[in-house]
Amino acid sequence: MKLESGKEIPSPSNEIRNSLTAQPTSSVIRPFSAIELFPYTRLIFKEDGRTLVDMSPIEAAINEILNSSHASPVMPGIKLTFMQQLNYGFAVFDNEFKPKEPITVTNKLDQHVLLKYHEKFMLVLAKILMICDQFATLDFNDKLYLFKNSWHIFYLIERHYTSIEYFGRAKEDLRVFINDQIAVDYNDDNEFHIKGVNQKLFNRNRQLWLPFRDKFVKNLIIPMKDLQITQYELAFLLSHILWNVQNSEGLSEETIKIAKQVTEQTAMELHNYFFVFLFA
Repeated sequence: MKLESGKEIPSPSNEIRNSLTAQPTSSVIRPFSAIELFPYTRLIFKEDGRTLVDMSPIEAAINEILNSSHASPVMPGIKLTFMQQLNYGFAVFDNEFKPKEPITVTNKLDQHVLLKYHEKFMLVLAKILMICDQFATLDFNDKLYLFKNSWHIFYLIERHYTSIEYFGRAKEDLRVFINDQIAVDYNDDNEFHIKGVNQKLFNRNRQLWLPFRDKFVKNLIIPMKDLQITQYELAFLLSHILWNVQNSEGLSEETIKIAKQVTEQTAMELHNYFFVFLFA
């Protein structure tokens, strides 16, 4: 599978490919009426109207990316810090996050479209992290733990950041991208609906979504518009989220030690960044 930037994402192994076409054997997901295949994830549509998601293929694909014990080479012979390598990764894959016109703003969403973008985002983020030495050389289980803990938080932050960059910093504009071509409008929640979800059930649960939306506006959109954060600062947020291992059980002592070192180094780099920015 190729990204638009020309970078390769490892294709799943034959075993994974076979699992996509094989009929499920678990009694939990039978009987089914149809199966829809994404590049990795498998959706199973049950006869009672429910949709189940088999995430094992996408997990296996991510495992393949994280399994290497060496970072993807950036500049042989030149020692870069974690933040420098992370920013390089964002530059390499920058086109994967940018909106692709034409853009559609709608509050009638297809959960399958969202799932497809989640696939793409997870794979690209895994590739970016594997450019960074301190992450790539960790024990595999620790890498997977850190990735699972951070990817969705960063997905939310990145989508709001990209939306602000594209739609502008007007406080009243609350359009937010869910992928690279479709955006929702937080201001227009009355008609919000997800395709394939029973409308009565959705309306009953909609009140659970509204507090999350309000927190996104208050704690993400408004501060990011006020601060006008840069891509460098966005990378710093990812670094902080990734290496925030306080109270994390199951990580090795070596990974916790590296997390502390990277966090201290990154804080110093951010301090220098702001010093240069303010007095340039």
